[in-house]
Amino acid sequence: MTPRALAYLLFTLVLAGVFAGIIAYYFNRKRYERVEAPKHRMLADDDPPPGSAGDGREG
Repeated sequence: MTPRALAYLLFTLVLAGVFAGIIAYYFNRKRYERVEAPKHRMLADDDPPPGSAGDGREG
C-alpha cells in the first residue's frame, strides 16, 4: 500500500467517524423532543377552527 493510498484510507475513516458522531449526537434520545419540535410546530394550525367566537370571518 502506498503512502498516498494509506492517507486516503485514513482520511476516509476520519470522515466516516465524524459522520457517525454527528448522527449519534443528532438522534440521541435526550435531544429527540428538541430536534422534532420545529417539525411539529411547522405542521400545527395557526388559524382557529371555523365557527370559533371572535374571529369575525366567515369561512
